[in-house]
Amino acid sequence: MRIAALLCLALCAPASATDVLTHHNDSARTGAAIEEKTLFPATLKEQGFGKLFSLAVEGQIYAQPLVVTGLAIPGAGTRNVVFVATMRNMVYAFDAEGGAELPLWKTYLGAPMPYDRIPKDGGALLGQYNIRPYIGVTSTPVIDRAKQLIYVVAKIAEPQCPGVEAATQACPVVYRIHALDLTSGAVVRKSDIRIPMKDSNVPEEDVARRHLQRAALLLANHKVYAAFGAHQDAPPYQGWVIAFDSDTLQQLEPVFCTTPGGEMGGVWQAGNGPAADAQGNIYFMTGNGSFDPDPSHQFGSTFVKLNPDLTPIDWFAAANVKALNLLDIDLGSSGPMLMPGTDEMVGGGKDGKLYVVSQSKFGGQQQHHWLHDQLNPPVQFFQASRRWRFTWLSWFPFLFNAGYHHIHGSPVYWNSRLKGPTIYIWPEEDNVRAFHYDSTKKFNTRALRGMMGNKGMPGGFLSISANGQDDGILWAAIPYQDDAWVEIVRGTLRAFKADTLELLWSTDRNEPADHFDFAKYVPPTVANGKVYLATFSDRLNVYGLHSPVAAIRKPAPKLSPNPRHRGHVRGASGHPGSQTR
Repeated sequence: MRIAALLCLALCAPASATDVLTHHNDSARTGAAIEEKTLFPATLKEQGFGKLFSLAVEGQIYAQPLVVTGLAIPGAGTRNVVFVATMRNMVYAFDAEGGAELPLWKTYLGAPMPYDRIPKDGGALLGQYNIRPYIGVTSTPVIDRAKQLIYVVAKIAEPQCPGVEAATQACPVVYRIHALDLTSGAVVRKSDIRIPMKDSNVPEEDVARRHLQRAALLLANHKVYAAFGAHQDAPPYQGWVIAFDSDTLQQLEPVFCTTPGGEMGGVWQAGNGPAADAQGNIYFMTGNGSFDPDPSHQFGSTFVKLNPDLTPIDWFAAANVKALNLLDIDLGSSGPMLMPGTDEMVGGGKDGKLYVVSQSKFGGQQQHHWLHDQLNPPVQFFQASRRWRFTWLSWFPFLFNAGYHHIHGSPVYWNSRLKGPTIYIWPEEDNVRAFHYDSTKKFNTRALRGMMGNKGMPGGFLSISANGQDDGILWAAIPYQDDAWVEIVRGTLRAFKADTLELLWSTDRNEPADHFDFAKYVPPTVANGKVYLATFSDRLNVYGLHSPVAAIRKPAPKLSPNPRHRGHVRGASGHPGSQTR
């Protein structure tokens, strides 16, 4: 029976199997799986798409699931494998086809840090924590298929010290990078990470506790790159990019600090990783912080380009960068996406604008000419989300950002045969949007709009699947209704026809009993006819065709336009009142 099952796995596997080895599929961060041979708009409607199975894990999933096909697992044969890392510092390898509920292997990396040990900003003092209850593996790992290694960064607090906040030699908090064997989960190598922050108010042993490694890891130039920001913007901290030799995990010099001699400027990008081009240059965007590029090399709210050795090459900042920094309107709430086949990249932030920047010449700070800003560097910029709106707090200058519809997460890209090159975003409290691109005219700023999202943070997190230039599907993970800024709320998975943004399928419409907690900032992973969805319900949900649930379900009832009638309560999976980042 086992031989027959393995033979079926080999014969039934897609003819062109797809690996997903890094966040948003590639180092350009396009978010596109364009060799999908099973999931088409028509098949979602005709062949019973829905939830196939769920896999239990220990801890919330902040990292995007990764997939490796045709992997030989000792004692288990050749499998397609999905890898999951959690905030409890657990890393799992599961049969991606659902052959068993138990993992093929699991590895524990050490005790995670309890949420109440983070530095206390104003929100935390009021009990408003962005992460609860543990902080462990927060960033998406990266896989080197040739070396059969998965690289993972974990935040570790051993021994546990109840009631202690600051890290000491007796109660340390460390960041540690690991190289795990893909086939067994064994720790091949590991190395403590040293963040060389110099601040008289912060002892060396307390630096790791203050920082947060949120952005996905990047594998390029035979190095692993990890970027750092902070917990809830609680100073003092700085932004960092640190490289490690992919063979030895030795920490390499120099490291890059976004604000040397200054403060803040974290690299978090709503979980998106730094991007890399074919020459190995590194691209990222920073949050609010000190801004003095010349001569101090301080890059708050800035696009930054580094060479493979982390030496700065170029930068771009908006004309109003000082206001963005002052008012906490991060440019770096998103991440850059490198436009395939062009010299351009695109990224946006909390002010809802998208900036198109030349990779070869960033242009420095944009010159401010009021109504004609679009004529200055960068290549193009425009308001991509709903414009600023008045709120009851708008009168207070330092809260102007309360009215912006933020962009979180980098855009995703698909070159449609029908529509041509297109990027997609889903800002908070806004419609899902598509912007068509022309190499001469650049982006058509009149967006194609789809359905409206939830009321509140953080918008939708996207991936694309397509059969080359045809049959594109835009996949979105988004809160069902409630604001996910500091609360755990019910989530939904939605699928749209990428050319038209017609809603094809969603859990709330087609499987209303499928309740799960939204995993903030985590896009779906699409590979080989399946969609892998992270949740904060300590489960990985897996969707595909011929769902046993879809086969017996009745037609979905028509939803009332009044959200109060939809039967939703916060804490959909039994976490009432809990909060998250």
